[in-house]
Amino acid sequence: MMKNTLLLAIHYSLLTIHYSLLACPVNAALPLLALSNPDNCGTAPDISAFFNAPVGVVQMSGTYDNTLATSDPDDPAPGCFAETGGVAPVNNSLWFTFTTNGGLFHLETIPCNTGGQYISGGDTQMAVFQGPDCHSLTQVSCNEDLYADSDPATDYRAGLNLFTVAGQTYYLLIDGFASGTTVASGQFCIQIERVATISCAQAAAGNYEIENNGFLCKGQNLLNALSFDAASFVIPNEQALSGMSWALTNQPIPSGMWPGSIPGIISTTLSTQVLPVNLQNNITSSEPMVFYFTPVVVGGATLINSEAPAKLPNLDISSGCYALGATQVLTLVPVLEPLQGQAIAIPATAGQQNGAVTLVLNGGYPATVANPALYQFEWSTGATTASLNNLSAGVYTVVVSDPSACVSSIMLTADVVVPSKEPYEGWDFQISPNPAADKVLLNLQLPEAKDVEIRLLDIYGQVWQHLEENNIQHLERAIYLDKCPQGLYFVQVKSGERVGLKKILVQR
Repeated sequence: MMKNTLLLAIHYSLLTIHYSLLACPVNAALPLLALSNPDNCGTAPDISAFFNAPVGVVQMSGTYDNTLATSDPDDPAPGCFAETGGVAPVNNSLWFTFTTNGGLFHLETIPCNTGGQYISGGDTQMAVFQGPDCHSLTQVSCNEDLYADSDPATDYRAGLNLFTVAGQTYYLLIDGFASGTTVASGQFCIQIERVATISCAQAAAGNYEIENNGFLCKGQNLLNALSFDAASFVIPNEQALSGMSWALTNQPIPSGMWPGSIPGIISTTLSTQVLPVNLQNNITSSEPMVFYFTPVVVGGATLINSEAPAKLPNLDISSGCYALGATQVLTLVPVLEPLQGQAIAIPATAGQQNGAVTLVLNGGYPATVANPALYQFEWSTGATTASLNNLSAGVYTVVVSDPSACVSSIMLTADVVVPSKEPYEGWDFQISPNPAADKVLLNLQLPEAKDVEIRLLDIYGQVWQHLEENNIQHLERAIYLDKCPQGLYFVQVKSGERVGLKKILVQR
């Protein structure tokens, strides 16, 4: 047991020297760091030399390894560390200290490309504190994951932007993320870059797109439907609490109104990067849910509640600024019934173009919101209207689509014919007047007494009236149109296998 303890102590001492020897900058002109032990705050190495380069010049430390690092009872608990499995937030921390001549810096952990074992999954987390010594620390910045967890092209490294004050002493804590008994351990380097400052006057919310015209079908995720041009977003960084957020509101954001003050607003946490949004359409309602989706860029905000996340309703921008991007409607679509339909052909007279085709449709998003005008049409003639008129004899097809694209399109066919004789001898009906304003008179004559169904249809096949008469041979019946908007309608009369259809125009 003593032998193992001694070997472990020797290993740890050698590793401590290894830390310091490797902790030298890429730029050979910079001095080697003094030998010290980064395992606790009191012996943190000074890495100030990496903060002296001009804007845009990337500096990289030597290799650090937290495999044998420990935590200290006096280590502060950073606010953003989110350990799982009930373990302590700090487990195998390394500490560093630095001062700068002021300005904005970007810090992140990276692979060192030295052939060593990169820390498990790159899963670091970091926090920056300021204070005169290790016993008087105030957290000024914190990050668990620099990139979105859902991005398979990235690891789980930590990174942050830090606005520094000249001469102020800062302490940097870097820890491995812990989940249960598994703690991320291994090698990493620290990359440091001085960043140009961006003022509030330069703020801009850039370009993005939600595919499928903003319809998100049941079970789909906005993560896969949202695309954006990150370079078109300009995020101020002169002050600490700046970034961008995606906002969901139940109304368009009025001009000049701070989005965070809108009741019921939902937003992502403020981020210094433009990140995708993980929003799964799991609605249980049979009605669609409609939101207004807007990117918001913020500069120089302060938190209203310091214990709550930096989301738009928790930001005070009275001393800061914000910029709104374009708003797009985002519709969460429920499960829809399949499209169903029928194409009804009206015969043409020989040598004339007076045939027609009208459609009777159901299902899909238009039926769910009771708005048949939303169906989309593509006829074999090239027309995109709900019906065809002034047709000669022939076969006509139409592809009917749902605007949400959440159900499949259907194809309907109608055969407009020229009858060789009256199809039903002694069977006829008349509609007058035509055009009409408030009502028409239906005059029907049958060869024998039959049951009759009468329907008033619009050009989308929606039934406005449905009347039934039993065992009649002659009928005069008023059909009232006062509730019908102006436009083209059809009166359909059905008796047994016989069906007749006539157009009427409601005009006021």
